[in-house]
Amino acid sequence: MHPTTSLLVTIVLVAVAPAAHARTIVVNPDSSIQAAVDQARPGDTVAVRPGTYHEAGRPCPTEPGHTCAVVVTTDRVSLVGLSSSKNPVVIENAGGQDQGIAVAKPGDGGPACLTDASLRIDGAVVRGLTVNGFDGDGIFLFCADNWLVAQCETHDNAEYGIFPSHCGAGQVIGNVATGSNDTGIYVGQSHDVRIDHNLATGNVSGFELENTSNSRVDHNESTGNTGGILTFTNIFLDVKQNANNRVDHNSVHDNNRPNTCLNPSDEVCAVPPGTGLLVLAADANQVDHNTVTGNDSFGIAVANFCVANNLPPEVCAALDIEPNPDNDSVTFNVATGNGGNPSPLINPAFAVDLAWDTTGTGNCWTHNTAGTQFPSSLPACGD
Repeated sequence: MHPTTSLLVTIVLVAVAPAAHARTIVVNPDSSIQAAVDQARPGDTVAVRPGTYHEAGRPCPTEPGHTCAVVVTTDRVSLVGLSSSKNPVVIENAGGQDQGIAVAKPGDGGPACLTDASLRIDGAVVRGLTVNGFDGDGIFLFCADNWLVAQCETHDNAEYGIFPSHCGAGQVIGNVATGSNDTGIYVGQSHDVRIDHNLATGNVSGFELENTSNSRVDHNESTGNTGGILTFTNIFLDVKQNANNRVDHNSVHDNNRPNTCLNPSDEVCAVPPGTGLLVLAADANQVDHNTVTGNDSFGIAVANFCVANNLPPEVCAALDIEPNPDNDSVTFNVATGNGGNPSPLINPAFAVDLAWDTTGTGNCWTHNTAGTQFPSSLPACGD
């Protein structure tokens, strides 16, 4: 250890069995979070005292041409803010930093970690931190398993607030995400993730499940975004399908913010203001017990990727996904007061509470409370 580094952090041995060798490394406001993380061994906790931190930064683990404020590359390290409502732990962009917190093993950010366990990071915890104003993402996890992001806030990060990708089992719980020009809370190319009891507001998309499977989005609030909740299959990604997800018991209301996406070629730029809950080219998604109100374009919609994007048949045939939504169920939702001021980007027929473009097989709707729908008759579940 460098002699000056030892003055920056305090190491407290935790003698509670069975983790007798785990330590808590306490960071003070005049210290470096990264210096403490660099000392951490598997099982250790880096506990950060309240204050505002501007880290020097280092190359991001998956994009070394970019700079990250705090980088975690060791398994089973917990990064915990000792925050209170009046005394938060805030990590701010010190200038030119792309990501606030990056959790990943060093690599090229490609698909290799989907089959090579040595490229995956296990047991990461990020809790109780506020991450603000980064040029890309607030909290980024790549190829993580058995991970947790809890009680964090992300504000005014240029693209994503909380952004796990290529991840295995994990949870995003009790967070607040605002001011992202892509998605507040996003889970992509992952599986077995739970996203619950979060608030997303003032983003382009509040919540997204992209090419993700066996996951659940529940008991969240999405309001004041361009689009509330999107679960979809996108093209030309490492993972090719969105399947077997549940979206339930969410409040999705008044998502009528103008679309402020930064990259015109990004799919999020196609999200119409007033989008409530969209199921796009996803299979066997269960959408139930949600309250979807006051979204100007539509409430709950199920659609084909090619139809939604107005792609000609020859372009659609060249895609690497199956574009239909199949075997999706929409049940026990309250969808009212949607579609009152639709975006010109959508088909006027879709300006309703419940919408389906009639593509795919096995899709069904039952026990919903809705004022308007398209088509006038939707297939019932069990028929």
